[in-house]
Amino acid sequence: MQKDVLITDRLILRKVTMYDAQEMFDNWASDSEVTKYLTWTPHQSIDTVRMILDDWMVDYEDEKTIRYGITIKETGELIGAIDVVDYIDGVPEIGYSLSRKYWNKGYMTEAAKAVIDYIFSLGYKEIFIEADIRNGASLRVIEKLGFKYLHDEEKMCSKIKPYLITVKWFKLAKD
Repeated sequence: MQKDVLITDRLILRKVTMYDAQEMFDNWASDSEVTKYLTWTPHQSIDTVRMILDDWMVDYEDEKTIRYGITIKETGELIGAIDVVDYIDGVPEIGYSLSRKYWNKGYMTEAAKAVIDYIFSLGYKEIFIEADIRNGASLRVIEKLGFKYLHDEEKMCSKIKPYLITVKWFKLAKD
């Protein structure tokens, strides 16, 4: 089971709960700019967020689940999420989303660093991440985190967004 809370200078990363549905919807899940390069589309209603949170509550019972809501330490506002979205040959792949209001303030780099450190503390030796080649902001975060470029891949975005995209793959190895 994942550690309940990770704390950084400005953030508290914690498990997401059903009580977070409205903040998730308002702060990022309904925003087409936030979801532009993600595998899912903006949620049209709070009911969609609640259905996803129902699944996430079940996911938390799986010991491999690592998923955190990102909150501002000072206010408690939930501003995003970061999680292990997949395991590729046993190596975790992380993904994230962040409220547009908090872009370009270093929050995602700070949150990702904490999650990466936590994943490495569990004994993993490397972590993968991918980003759409058009997503410059995410590519800058990945660079700041020290990930090394592996290759480009053309692939279907997702079942929800059935069109081809090109992503850059990166790997971070534990020193």
